[in-house]
Amino acid sequence: MSPRKRTPEAAEQLRASLLEHAQRIIARDGAKALTMRTLAAEAGCALGLPYKVFADRGELVAAIVHVEFTRLAAAGEELIARAGAATVADNLVWYAELLLDSPAVTLAAEVMADKALAEAVAARAHHSGAGPGSFEAAVAGYLAAEQHAGRIEGDVDIAAFGFIITGAVHNLVMSGPAYPQPTRCQLKQHLTAIADRLHPR
Repeated sequence: MSPRKRTPEAAEQLRASLLEHAQRIIARDGAKALTMRTLAAEAGCALGLPYKVFADRGELVAAIVHVEFTRLAAAGEELIARAGAATVADNLVWYAELLLDSPAVTLAAEVMADKALAEAVAARAHHSGAGPGSFEAAVAGYLAAEQHAGRIEGDVDIAAFGFIITGAVHNLVMSGPAYPQPTRCQLKQHLTAIADRLHPR
């Protein structure tokens, strides 16, 4: 008797569960620790089960990045909704740390080093609208909302500052260990200094 086929709902639940376990491995042990074998061990399932959901590790990595891009796109909408609450600096720090702590960041160098994987990730991001391009739009949208609320000077070039802030964070994402990374305290100081220059005089 052949095994019962999973319902679409059960298959999606299994996929989501495996992705959560994969993200946990990356957060705890780094991207290099993620293999189909370690994923099966983390999930407490048979070694062959992850291969029934993902063709190989590359497909798994692409799925993780897509899930993270979707989550970060939603966080960008939340950032804009935060306009007028807390401080401009605190909101920028909150979003920057979300980006820097994402498992997608840990996988960035690996994705960029594999042309086929990079193209697959880029194509999916373009199709869904959730990708690195949405980060700059989120920051610029947030700054525009704060400008409308009167918490940023009216003549500030919002697009330029959105580009500068997002570009700085992107540089930290892509530069790798060879670039001297600021501590989180220093990152907050830098973003606070920028926010202070944007405040109405």
